[in-house]
Amino acid sequence: MVSIFKINEICEKILLCDKDVKLVAISHRTDTFFMARRGTRVFETKEEIEKSLANAALRWVSRRSIRTLGTLLYAMAKYQKAKRITVPLGKYGIVLCTLDKNSDAESIATKIIKILKKFKD
Repeated sequence: MVSIFKINEICEKILLCDKDVKLVAISHRTDTFFMARRGTRVFETKEEIEKSLANAALRWVSRRSIRTLGTLLYAMAKYQKAKRITVPLGKYGIVLCTLDKNSDAESIATKIIKILKKFKD
């Protein structure tokens, strides 16, 4: 099981992996946690981040059911003000990262996946 200490460590490692990562939010089992880069303007309130995590978790479950394409590694969305990456955290969690709108999301997703491999359930 991923402890709160490990969740904190995961957030810190992801924020350090690339300067374009602005916010890391994690949903694991029934817990939610998020950490923003210092000096970064967060576009969402705590409640909106929690709602985004819940919605991302629902989308993740529906995407995961498409087995013919292989294992789902990450999902990415591009908005006017930012990009978002969703990556699984073991069997029971997801990581939602908000990135700078001009970031290289695929490169960052690869870094995040590498970090998360160390924290599997």
